[in-house]
Amino acid sequence: MKKLSALIISLLSLSHFCNAQLLSPQYDKQEILNSIELATDLHKAYPKDSLKDLTNYERIYSSKDIGLTNKWSLYKNEKAIHEIAIRGSVNKGLSWMANYYAAMIPSTDSIKLDANTTVHYKLSEDSRAGVHAGWTIASLYLMQDIKPKLDSLLSHGHRDIIISGHSQGAAIAILLTANLYQQQKDNKLPKDLRIKTYAIAAPKPGNLYFSYQYEALTRQWSYTVINTLDWVPEVPPTTQMLSDFNAISPFSDKETAKMFKGISWPKRWFAQGIFKGLKNPTKKSVKKYNKYLGGFIFKQIHKDLPELQEPKYLQNANYHRVSNPIILNGIQDKEYMKAFNEVESIMTHHNPPAYKYLTNKQL
Repeated sequence: MKKLSALIISLLSLSHFCNAQLLSPQYDKQEILNSIELATDLHKAYPKDSLKDLTNYERIYSSKDIGLTNKWSLYKNEKAIHEIAIRGSVNKGLSWMANYYAAMIPSTDSIKLDANTTVHYKLSEDSRAGVHAGWTIASLYLMQDIKPKLDSLLSHGHRDIIISGHSQGAAIAILLTANLYQQQKDNKLPKDLRIKTYAIAAPKPGNLYFSYQYEALTRQWSYTVINTLDWVPEVPPTTQMLSDFNAISPFSDKETAKMFKGISWPKRWFAQGIFKGLKNPTKKSVKKYNKYLGGFIFKQIHKDLPELQEPKYLQNANYHRVSNPIILNGIQDKEYMKAFNEVESIMTHHNPPAYKYLTNKQL
């Protein structure tokens, strides 16, 4: 009888352990394919049976359009894994304004979304980290709706969450992940919560210092899936200034000043001229970035969201790719090129069917 009791306890313990380890810190091909299908479902919902057959998920919640015309849905599979999927851009003015609103803002700050909601957000530990204004604000609007649903899941003992998105939704998914990881780090979320992220066809959501801290924090729990022929992962346009380098870099103002002091006058004059030629155009570029992709775009957004507070902008536009890359090499695949290389369509290599084809074939 004692042996039987011990066996039952062991089996129950094993069952509990297995249930507690549903997600693993490596990419999974089927999880990626599921996320691609959910990105499609967000734009045009699959029938319930079709969604189940394609992904083994059921849709348990869909939001209305929120903030900058963003939307998310919550899905659940038979293993009790939940996925938060963020919709990409839609053919509406505010949705595209979110993309064009590409001035960089601090990764930690406060912003007033409306008369009753001021959000204190933290996306990185590094004070030098900057993030895309439009997608960050979109993520903060969405978080107001996501967090109560997440808290409800946590209260019922669920601990395995996937966050995903395609295109604009992918950039927002990364920023939401950064937000939730920081909340977990600050003991606002359970330590045993596992968050895994798949950003499909993601543009660049922040600068190099944001990328460093995000990757250090998420390790093998976050992935960006990129088709080498897709232009969206190449945006926003990037300007790297000499001031973007680490302070100990020989390109920093302090170090270049030291260097110039040790050079005789004629050579110093010549060297300073060269450095100004390198430095000034990039500084002007970032100022124009903030003027046209910051203040000007905000004025257009403010017409629809009059209570939204304009954030302060960083003098920075050094955007970088974020997260562990999974490269789908479309250009090297002759069958893919024959099926998808439609010159007249700028989205042919970006849309979910292209990513689904290459994921099935190459991963």
